[in-house]
Amino acid sequence: MKLADQLLWRVGHIRDPLGFPPRDVHEWSHRFDDLHRRWRTVYCAWTAETALREVLADLRPNAATIARFLERLGPDAAEELPSAAVTRAWRQHNVLVPVRIELLDDATVLDLTDVHVCRRLEALHAQLLVAHGIGRLDLHEITTRRREVTRAIATRAYDEERVGVVRYPSSIDLSAMPCFAVIEGRARLVAAGEPLSLTDPPPQALENVAAGWKMPLETAPAGASRGVRR
Repeated sequence: MKLADQLLWRVGHIRDPLGFPPRDVHEWSHRFDDLHRRWRTVYCAWTAETALREVLADLRPNAATIARFLERLGPDAAEELPSAAVTRAWRQHNVLVPVRIELLDDATVLDLTDVHVCRRLEALHAQLLVAHGIGRLDLHEITTRRREVTRAIATRAYDEERVGVVRYPSSIDLSAMPCFAVIEGRARLVAAGEPLSLTDPPPQALENVAAGWKMPLETAPAGASRGVRR
């Protein structure tokens, strides 16, 4: 299936869910942002659940928090570990949007889910990988927070191969559904349907993610999400 024909999902701010982040507040810390700050990236995923997991992952307790909790209360308390709630404000200010990706001006796709592509990139970026103690550009290294590496790969691919989209494995979703980084000026997101509200009653995808991670959903009346599909 061609990329343009694939129905994908994005979680974005209700004011501009498909747009690139404003430059004046952009921190240039996204996984595939340009090292030289010439272009920004937006992200989407193969399924609605994957898109939500990628965005909500930071609300889960990290390893240090889990270790302290278990040290204090013992291993039998693991199931009692509290999860941060999906807040009312977050649910009201974000929407879930079905999208498609449109490549611009003969831009290409860099597929980091393809082992042959990763082997080629290892040769191109051998010194960079050695400097970061990376032996293989595998699933783990692509999805960790070594953003200097992934940004360097995206920047060189943009300059030398006219890359407009990076396809990469989800760092969160164990189903290994892919995610996509869309590069400003080389590709864009196009709405494939109306935005879906994340307020009450929550969509099934949000319920699935929250239940799987045991994250409570704060009550979120629909008032702030007028104009989006329920």
